Amino acid sequence: MNKKSQQLIAVSAGHFTLDFYMNLVPPILFAFSNAMGLNLTQQSVVSFVMITCGSLFQPIIGHILDKTGKSSYLIISIIWISFMMSMTGLVTNYFLLIITVALASISSSIYHPLGSTIAVNLSKNSKGKSLSIFLAVGGFASTFTPMISIPIVNKFGLAYLSFLMIPGFIVAYLLKFFEIDKIKCSFRKDKKNQVKKAEKTSKNKAKWLSFLVFMASIRVVFQRMIIIFGVQLMIMKGIGIISAGVILSAHMFLRTLGTLSGGYLSDRFGERRILIIFSLLSFGIYTMMIFARGAWVAIGIIILGYAFNGSTTANITITHHLLPNDINLGTGTIIGIPGTIGSILLLVFGKFADIYGLIEIAQISAIFCLIPVFISVYLSKNMIK
Repeated sequence: MNKKSQQLIAVSAGHFTLDFYMNLVPPILFAFSNAMGLNLTQQSVVSFVMITCGSLFQPIIGHILDKTGKSSYLIISIIWISFMMSMTGLVTNYFLLIITVALASISSSIYHPLGSTIAVNLSKNSKGKSLSIFLAVGGFASTFTPMISIPIVNKFGLAYLSFLMIPGFIVAYLLKFFEIDKIKCSFRKDKKNQVKKAEKTSKNKAKWLSFLVFMASIRVVFQRMIIIFGVQLMIMKGIGIISAGVILSAHMFLRTLGTLSGGYLSDRFGERRILIIFSLLSFGIYTMMIFARGAWVAIGIIILGYAFNGSTTANITITHHLLPNDINLGTGTIIGIPGTIGSILLLVFGKFADIYGLIEIAQISAIFCLIPVFISVYLSKNMIK
Protein backbone atom coordinates (compact mmCIF):
# COMPACT_ATOMS: atom_id res chain seq x y z
CA MET A 1 0.00 0.00 0.00
CA ASN A 2 1.49 3.34 -1.06
CA LYS A 3 1.77 6.38 1.17
CA LYS A 4 -1.22 8.20 -0.34
CA SER A 5 -3.47 5.22 0.27
CA GLN A 6 -2.29 5.04 3.87
CA GLN A 7 -2.96 8.75 4.31
CA LEU A 8 -6.43 8.38 2.77
CA ILE A 9 -7.22 5.66 5.29
CA ALA A 10 -5.84 7.82 8.10
CA VAL A 11 -7.89 10.88 7.10
CA SER A 12 -11.00 8.71 6.83
CA ALA A 13 -10.25 7.22 10.26
CA GLY A 14 -10.03 10.75 11.60
CA HIS A 15 -13.44 11.44 10.06
CA PHE A 16 -14.75 8.33 11.81
CA THR A 17 -13.43 9.65 15.11
CA LEU A 18 -14.84 13.15 14.59
CA ASP A 19 -18.30 11.86 13.72
CA PHE A 20 -18.23 9.52 16.70
CA TYR A 21 -17.87 12.46 19.06
CA MET A 22 -20.32 14.62 17.10
CA ASN A 23 -22.91 11.87 17.58
CA LEU A 24 -22.06 11.19 21.22
CA VAL A 25 -24.56 13.49 22.92
CA PRO A 26 -27.79 13.33 20.79
CA PRO A 27 -28.70 9.65 21.43
CA ILE A 28 -28.28 10.12 25.19
CA LEU A 29 -30.12 13.41 25.54
CA PHE A 30 -32.74 11.44 27.44
CA ALA A 31 -30.08 10.85 30.14
CA PHE A 32 -29.23 14.56 30.28
CA SER A 33 -32.98 15.19 30.43
CA ASN A 34 -33.30 12.91 33.46
CA ALA A 35 -30.28 14.50 35.16
CA MET A 36 -31.19 18.14 34.45
CA GLY A 37 -34.95 17.99 33.88
CA LEU A 38 -34.75 19.06 30.23
CA ASN A 39 -37.91 19.24 28.14
CA LEU A 40 -38.08 18.53 24.39
CA THR A 41 -37.47 22.17 23.52
CA GLN A 42 -34.31 22.32 25.63
CA GLN A 43 -33.08 19.08 24.08
CA SER A 44 -33.66 20.65 20.67
CA VAL A 45 -31.62 23.67 21.76
CA VAL A 46 -28.66 21.43 22.63
CA SER A 47 -28.89 19.82 19.20
CA PHE A 48 -29.36 23.24 17.58
CA VAL A 49 -26.16 24.56 19.15
CA MET A 50 -24.18 21.46 18.16
CA ILE A 51 -25.32 21.46 14.55
CA THR A 52 -24.98 25.23 14.18
CA CYS A 53 -21.46 25.43 15.57
CA GLY A 54 -20.47 22.35 13.61
CA SER A 55 -21.96 23.70 10.38
CA LEU A 56 -22.28 27.48 10.37
CA PHE A 57 -18.58 28.17 9.98
CA GLN A 58 -17.95 25.52 7.33
CA PRO A 59 -18.38 27.78 4.26
CA ILE A 60 -16.19 30.49 5.84
CA ILE A 61 -13.50 28.06 6.94
CA GLY A 62 -13.74 26.23 3.62
CA HIS A 63 -13.11 29.50 1.75
CA ILE A 64 -10.06 30.21 3.91
CA LEU A 65 -8.76 26.67 3.48
CA ASP A 66 -9.02 27.00 -0.31
CA LYS A 67 -6.42 29.75 -0.01
CA THR A 68 -4.20 28.88 2.94
CA GLY A 69 -5.23 25.50 4.26
CA LYS A 70 -3.09 23.66 6.80
CA SER A 71 -3.64 19.92 7.16
CA SER A 72 -2.34 20.05 10.74
CA TYR A 73 -5.75 21.50 11.65
CA LEU A 74 -7.15 17.98 11.23
CA ILE A 75 -5.05 16.69 14.13
CA ILE A 76 -5.86 19.66 16.34
CA SER A 77 -9.59 19.32 15.69
CA ILE A 78 -9.58 15.62 16.70
CA ILE A 79 -7.81 16.37 19.99
CA TRP A 80 -10.17 19.23 20.74
CA ILE A 81 -13.47 17.47 20.05
CA SER A 82 -12.49 14.24 21.83
CA PHE A 83 -11.67 16.14 24.99
CA MET A 84 -14.63 18.54 25.00
CA MET A 85 -17.36 16.03 24.10
CA SER A 86 -16.11 13.54 26.67
CA MET A 87 -16.31 16.26 29.31
CA THR A 88 -20.05 16.72 28.77
CA GLY A 89 -20.65 13.80 31.12
CA LEU A 90 -19.25 15.84 33.99
CA VAL A 91 -21.46 18.85 33.28
CA THR A 92 -24.39 19.35 35.65
CA ASN A 93 -25.69 22.69 34.39
CA TYR A 94 -27.85 23.12 31.26
CA PHE A 95 -26.17 26.32 30.08
CA LEU A 96 -22.70 24.92 30.70
CA LEU A 97 -23.70 21.89 28.62
CA ILE A 98 -24.62 24.20 25.76
CA ILE A 99 -21.28 26.03 25.97
CA THR A 100 -19.34 22.76 26.08
CA VAL A 101 -21.00 21.19 23.02
CA ALA A 102 -20.74 24.52 21.16
CA LEU A 103 -16.98 24.74 21.62
CA ALA A 104 -16.51 21.05 20.81
CA SER A 105 -18.58 21.21 17.62
CA ILE A 106 -16.41 23.89 16.00
CA SER A 107 -13.99 21.06 15.17
CA SER A 108 -16.57 19.73 12.71
CA SER A 109 -16.47 23.00 10.75
CA ILE A 110 -12.76 22.48 10.27
CA TYR A 111 -12.50 18.75 9.63
CA HIS A 112 -15.34 18.20 7.17
CA PRO A 113 -14.38 20.60 4.35
CA LEU A 114 -10.63 20.13 4.80
CA GLY A 115 -10.75 16.37 5.27
CA SER A 116 -13.06 15.74 2.30
CA THR A 117 -10.90 17.82 -0.01
CA ILE A 118 -7.72 16.05 1.07
CA ALA A 119 -9.42 12.65 0.68
CA VAL A 120 -10.56 13.40 -2.88
CA ASN A 121 -7.11 14.63 -3.91
CA LEU A 122 -5.30 11.65 -2.38
CA SER A 123 -7.44 9.11 -4.21
CA LYS A 124 -7.04 7.97 -7.81
CA ASN A 125 -10.62 6.72 -7.92
CA SER A 126 -13.60 8.59 -9.35
CA LYS A 127 -14.73 11.58 -7.34
CA GLY A 128 -18.07 10.07 -6.30
CA LYS A 129 -16.57 6.80 -5.12
CA SER A 130 -13.60 8.31 -3.27
CA LEU A 131 -15.73 10.95 -1.58
CA SER A 132 -18.34 8.37 -0.61
CA ILE A 133 -15.62 6.25 1.04
CA PHE A 134 -14.50 9.21 3.14
CA LEU A 135 -18.08 10.12 4.05
CA ALA A 136 -19.12 6.53 4.71
CA VAL A 137 -16.21 5.80 7.04
CA GLY A 138 -17.17 8.87 9.06
CA GLY A 139 -20.84 7.97 8.97
CA PHE A 140 -20.04 4.45 10.13
CA ALA A 141 -18.99 5.94 13.47
CA SER A 142 -22.57 6.88 14.24
CA THR A 143 -23.44 3.18 14.08
CA PHE A 144 -21.36 2.50 17.16
CA THR A 145 -22.16 5.64 19.11
CA PRO A 146 -25.59 4.58 20.45
CA MET A 147 -24.29 1.05 21.11
CA ILE A 148 -21.54 2.52 23.29
CA SER A 149 -23.03 5.67 24.80
CA ILE A 150 -26.48 4.35 25.75
CA PRO A 151 -25.23 1.27 27.70
CA ILE A 152 -22.53 3.36 29.43
CA VAL A 153 -24.89 6.03 30.75
CA ASN A 154 -27.61 3.47 31.46
CA LYS A 155 -25.32 1.34 33.64
CA PHE A 156 -22.63 3.67 34.99
CA GLY A 157 -23.97 7.20 34.54
CA LEU A 158 -22.96 10.23 32.49
CA ALA A 159 -19.67 10.82 34.33
CA TYR A 160 -18.11 7.75 32.73
CA LEU A 161 -18.23 9.44 29.32
CA SER A 162 -14.97 11.17 30.29
CA PHE A 163 -13.05 7.95 29.59
CA LEU A 164 -14.06 8.16 25.93
CA MET A 165 -11.50 10.89 25.21
CA ILE A 166 -8.71 8.28 25.16
CA PRO A 167 -9.54 6.82 21.70
CA GLY A 168 -9.56 10.33 20.24
CA PHE A 169 -6.05 11.05 21.50
CA ILE A 170 -4.85 7.76 19.99
CA VAL A 171 -6.30 8.60 16.57
CA ALA A 172 -4.72 12.07 16.69
CA TYR A 173 -1.36 10.40 17.26
CA LEU A 174 -1.95 8.09 14.27
CA LEU A 175 -2.72 11.08 12.04
CA LYS A 176 0.59 12.57 13.11
CA PHE A 177 2.36 9.23 12.54
CA PHE A 178 1.12 9.06 8.93
CA GLU A 179 2.30 12.67 8.39
CA ILE A 180 -1.15 14.09 7.68
CA ASP A 181 0.14 17.45 8.91
CA LYS A 182 2.65 17.53 6.01
CA ILE A 183 0.05 17.29 3.24
CA LYS A 184 -0.34 20.45 1.22
CA CYS A 185 -4.01 21.36 1.13
CA SER A 186 -4.39 24.67 -0.69
CA PHE A 187 -6.38 23.44 -3.67
CA ARG A 188 -7.53 26.68 -5.26
CA LYS A 189 -6.87 26.46 -8.98
CA ASP A 190 -5.67 29.29 -11.13
CA LYS A 191 -8.77 31.16 -12.21
CA LYS A 192 -7.01 33.90 -14.15
CA ASN A 193 -8.41 32.73 -17.49
CA GLN A 194 -11.84 31.89 -16.10
CA VAL A 195 -12.92 35.18 -14.53
CA LYS A 196 -15.19 36.33 -17.35
CA LYS A 197 -16.82 32.95 -17.63
CA ALA A 198 -17.36 32.83 -13.88
CA GLU A 199 -19.05 36.24 -13.91
CA LYS A 200 -21.54 35.08 -16.53
CA THR A 201 -22.42 31.85 -14.74
CA SER A 202 -22.31 32.99 -11.11
CA LYS A 203 -26.02 33.81 -10.92
CA ASN A 204 -26.97 30.52 -12.54
CA LYS A 205 -24.70 28.61 -10.15
CA ALA A 206 -26.17 30.42 -7.15
CA LYS A 207 -29.65 29.38 -8.27
CA TRP A 208 -28.82 25.68 -8.50
CA LEU A 209 -26.75 25.80 -5.34
CA SER A 210 -29.67 27.27 -3.40
CA PHE A 211 -31.88 24.36 -4.49
CA LEU A 212 -29.24 21.84 -3.43
CA VAL A 213 -28.80 23.56 -0.06
CA PHE A 214 -32.54 23.65 0.63
CA MET A 215 -32.96 19.98 -0.27
CA ALA A 216 -30.05 19.02 1.96
CA SER A 217 -31.54 21.13 4.78
CA ILE A 218 -34.79 19.15 4.71
CA ARG A 219 -32.81 15.91 4.83
CA VAL A 220 -30.83 17.17 7.84
CA VAL A 221 -34.02 17.87 9.80
CA PHE A 222 -35.31 14.33 9.38
CA GLN A 223 -31.91 12.76 10.01
CA ARG A 224 -31.41 14.67 13.24
CA MET A 225 -35.00 14.11 14.33
CA ILE A 226 -34.47 10.34 14.16
CA ILE A 227 -31.18 10.58 16.05
CA ILE A 228 -32.37 12.94 18.79
CA PHE A 229 -35.97 11.86 19.29
CA GLY A 230 -35.77 8.36 17.81
CA VAL A 231 -35.37 6.53 21.12
CA GLN A 232 -38.23 8.47 22.71
CA LEU A 233 -40.38 7.97 19.61
CA MET A 234 -39.80 4.21 19.62
CA ILE A 235 -40.56 3.95 23.33
CA MET A 236 -43.87 5.77 22.73
CA LYS A 237 -44.65 3.25 19.99
CA GLY A 238 -44.08 0.25 22.26
CA ILE A 239 -40.38 -0.54 21.76
CA GLY A 240 -38.09 -1.06 24.77
CA ILE A 241 -35.15 1.25 25.44
CA ILE A 242 -32.44 -1.38 24.82
CA SER A 243 -34.10 -2.51 21.60
CA ALA A 244 -34.44 1.13 20.58
CA GLY A 245 -30.70 1.59 21.02
CA VAL A 246 -29.97 -1.43 18.81
CA ILE A 247 -32.44 -0.21 16.17
CA LEU A 248 -30.86 3.23 16.19
CA SER A 249 -27.44 1.66 15.69
CA ALA A 250 -28.80 -0.36 12.75
CA HIS A 251 -30.19 2.90 11.36
CA MET A 252 -26.72 4.43 11.60
CA PHE A 253 -25.14 1.41 9.90
CA LEU A 254 -27.56 1.65 6.99
CA ARG A 255 -26.64 5.33 6.68
CA THR A 256 -23.09 4.20 5.92
CA LEU A 257 -24.27 1.73 3.28
CA GLY A 258 -26.47 4.42 1.78
CA THR A 259 -23.53 6.80 1.46
CA LEU A 260 -21.29 4.14 -0.12
CA SER A 261 -23.83 2.84 -2.60
CA GLY A 262 -25.07 6.35 -3.36
CA GLY A 263 -21.58 7.44 -4.40
CA TYR A 264 -21.11 4.40 -6.61
CA LEU A 265 -24.57 4.73 -8.20
CA SER A 266 -24.19 8.46 -8.83
CA ASP A 267 -20.96 7.80 -10.74
CA ARG A 268 -22.72 5.17 -12.83
CA PHE A 269 -26.20 6.58 -13.36
CA GLY A 270 -25.82 10.31 -12.73
CA GLU A 271 -26.22 12.46 -9.64
CA ARG A 272 -29.61 13.98 -10.40
CA ARG A 273 -31.23 10.62 -11.14
CA ILE A 274 -29.97 9.36 -7.79
CA LEU A 275 -31.43 12.41 -6.04
CA ILE A 276 -34.89 11.53 -7.37
CA ILE A 277 -34.69 7.84 -6.46
CA PHE A 278 -33.52 8.33 -2.89
CA SER A 279 -35.85 11.29 -2.25
CA LEU A 280 -38.84 9.15 -3.26
CA LEU A 281 -37.60 6.25 -1.13
CA SER A 282 -37.14 8.52 1.90
CA PHE A 283 -40.66 9.93 1.63
CA GLY A 284 -42.29 6.51 1.24
CA ILE A 285 -40.42 4.81 4.09
CA TYR A 286 -40.79 7.74 6.51
CA THR A 287 -44.54 7.97 5.91
CA MET A 288 -44.94 4.23 6.50
CA MET A 289 -42.81 4.30 9.64
CA ILE A 290 -44.37 7.27 11.37
CA PHE A 291 -47.93 5.95 11.09
CA ALA A 292 -47.03 2.36 12.06
CA ARG A 293 -46.39 0.64 15.39
CA GLY A 294 -44.16 -2.15 16.68
CA ALA A 295 -41.96 -4.01 14.22
CA TRP A 296 -42.89 -1.78 11.28
CA VAL A 297 -41.53 1.23 13.16
CA ALA A 298 -38.24 -0.58 13.72
CA ILE A 299 -38.00 -1.67 10.07
CA GLY A 300 -38.85 1.83 8.86
CA ILE A 301 -36.27 3.57 11.04
CA ILE A 302 -33.56 1.13 9.97
CA ILE A 303 -34.26 1.51 6.24
CA LEU A 304 -34.49 5.29 6.58
CA GLY A 305 -30.79 5.30 7.40
CA TYR A 306 -30.10 4.00 3.90
CA ALA A 307 -32.68 6.19 2.16
CA PHE A 308 -31.67 9.48 3.77
CA ASN A 309 -27.96 9.08 3.02
CA GLY A 310 -28.18 7.66 -0.48
CA SER A 311 -28.16 11.14 -2.02
CA THR A 312 -25.50 12.72 0.22
CA THR A 313 -22.55 12.13 -2.11
CA ALA A 314 -24.54 13.26 -5.15
CA ASN A 315 -25.38 16.53 -3.42
CA ILE A 316 -21.72 17.23 -2.74
CA THR A 317 -20.34 16.18 -6.14
CA ILE A 318 -22.90 18.33 -7.96
CA THR A 319 -21.73 21.24 -5.82
CA HIS A 320 -18.14 20.47 -6.83
CA HIS A 321 -19.21 20.64 -10.47
CA LEU A 322 -20.72 24.05 -9.82
CA LEU A 323 -17.64 25.32 -7.95
CA PRO A 324 -14.68 23.41 -9.44
CA ASN A 325 -12.14 25.96 -8.26
CA ASP A 326 -13.49 26.26 -4.72
CA ILE A 327 -14.25 22.72 -3.62
CA ASN A 328 -13.55 23.41 0.07
CA LEU A 329 -16.02 26.27 -0.12
CA GLY A 330 -18.47 24.05 -2.00
CA THR A 331 -18.18 21.24 0.53
CA GLY A 332 -18.47 23.65 3.43
CA THR A 333 -21.55 25.22 1.84
CA ILE A 334 -23.46 22.03 1.06
CA ILE A 335 -22.67 20.52 4.47
CA GLY A 336 -22.49 23.62 6.65
CA ILE A 337 -25.45 25.75 5.57
CA PRO A 338 -27.97 22.85 5.51
CA GLY A 339 -26.69 21.86 8.94
CA THR A 340 -27.42 25.34 10.26
CA ILE A 341 -30.82 25.69 8.58
CA GLY A 342 -31.74 22.18 9.60
CA SER A 343 -30.87 22.86 13.23
CA ILE A 344 -33.15 25.91 13.25
CA LEU A 345 -36.03 23.91 11.75
CA LEU A 346 -35.38 21.13 14.26
CA LEU A 347 -35.63 23.68 17.07
CA VAL A 348 -39.09 24.61 15.77
CA PHE A 349 -39.96 20.92 15.55
CA GLY A 350 -39.03 20.40 19.20
CA LYS A 351 -41.12 23.37 20.31
CA PHE A 352 -44.23 22.15 18.48
CA ALA A 353 -43.59 18.61 19.76
CA ASP A 354 -43.69 19.98 23.32
CA ILE A 355 -47.03 21.64 22.61
CA TYR A 356 -48.85 19.09 20.46
CA GLY A 357 -46.97 15.84 21.08
CA LEU A 358 -43.95 14.17 19.51
CA ILE A 359 -45.81 11.56 17.46
CA GLU A 360 -48.41 14.01 16.17
CA ILE A 361 -45.83 16.54 14.92
CA ALA A 362 -43.68 13.78 13.44
CA GLN A 363 -46.72 12.58 11.47
CA ILE A 364 -47.58 16.06 10.21
CA SER A 365 -43.97 16.60 9.16
CA ALA A 366 -44.25 13.76 6.63
CA ILE A 367 -45.52 16.29 4.08
CA PHE A 368 -42.20 18.15 4.27
CA CYS A 369 -40.36 14.95 3.38
CA LEU A 370 -41.99 15.28 -0.05
CA ILE A 371 -40.25 18.60 -0.83
CA PRO A 372 -36.87 17.04 -1.84
CA VAL A 373 -38.75 14.90 -4.38
CA PHE A 374 -40.08 17.96 -6.21
CA ILE A 375 -36.71 19.72 -6.05
CA SER A 376 -34.78 16.74 -7.42
CA VAL A 377 -37.26 16.35 -10.29
CA TYR A 378 -36.95 20.05 -11.08
CA LEU A 379 -33.15 19.85 -11.05
CA SER A 380 -33.15 16.82 -13.35
CA LYS A 381 -35.35 18.55 -15.89
CA ASN A 382 -33.73 21.98 -15.88
CA MET A 383 -30.19 21.96 -14.50
CA ILE A 384 -27.53 22.51 -17.13
CA LYS A 385 -24.57 20.17 -16.86
